[in-house]
Amino acid sequence: MLISSFFIDVKKIHIAHEFILDRAHRCEYPAGRGQFGLVYALSGGAEYRFFDGTRVTLGKGDVIFLSSDAAYAIITEKEFRHFTLNFDIHRKTSRPDILNSPYSLLKEKNTDRLEHDFKKLVGIWNEKAAGFEMQATGALYTLLSHFYRDFTEETGEKDERLTPIKEYIERNFEKQITLSSLASFANMSVTNFRREWKKRYGIPPLRYRDELRLHYAKEYLSSGYYTVSEIAERCGYDDVSYFVRFFKRKTGHTPGEIKKQFLGG
Repeated sequence: MLISSFFIDVKKIHIAHEFILDRAHRCEYPAGRGQFGLVYALSGGAEYRFFDGTRVTLGKGDVIFLSSDAAYAIITEKEFRHFTLNFDIHRKTSRPDILNSPYSLLKEKNTDRLEHDFKKLVGIWNEKAAGFEMQATGALYTLLSHFYRDFTEETGEKDERLTPIKEYIERNFEKQITLSSLASFANMSVTNFRREWKKRYGIPPLRYRDELRLHYAKEYLSSGYYTVSEIAERCGYDDVSYFVRFFKRKTGHTPGEIKKQFLGG
């Protein structure tokens, strides 16, 4: 998947506002956000504690892109003023590329233009003039394109060493892939490969594969065409019980429960 293939097909914007968290505040999303999000820190700071153990600190001028599947808690010790955008995307027509991870962080040195984009979008949303939803969606596309370009420049995405490995995982997520084989494909040591991959994509390589498996499992469930056993096999799990446990650990629900929700049962 090349950089130019990146595309997010926005389905609906739910929130676009400026918000202030109190000095001592904690909110949690243990089952995932449920929506994609962009947060721009205007003043103060907050720590994002992801449930995989990762911790990210947001300070003035920082921007974070959050996946709908990201499970985390926000901790503040002082007032945290920020712009927040929450939105849904069309999964089948979107190609999140490197943003298809729990979070993508852009530090303040590149974000002056993004602050302008946020202000414009929030202003459109608050004014709610005729056609504001279409205008806001257009502004969100502009913001996303600027964020993506600045993020790839900062993280060195133009270095193509890892891109073929990412494409391989995306084509073969249902197969048994080892870390050593991926490192070998990249002509890197396992330690260096793991470090460089996580630096660029935010999560370990095999966890990226697992996130793809989870994504496609949800797609198969929503179709209503496959049994849980068939979905487990399509997603690379020989043991259906293990697949069910994995799915529930990630989503808080069993595949059967999610399937009923999709089908209105």
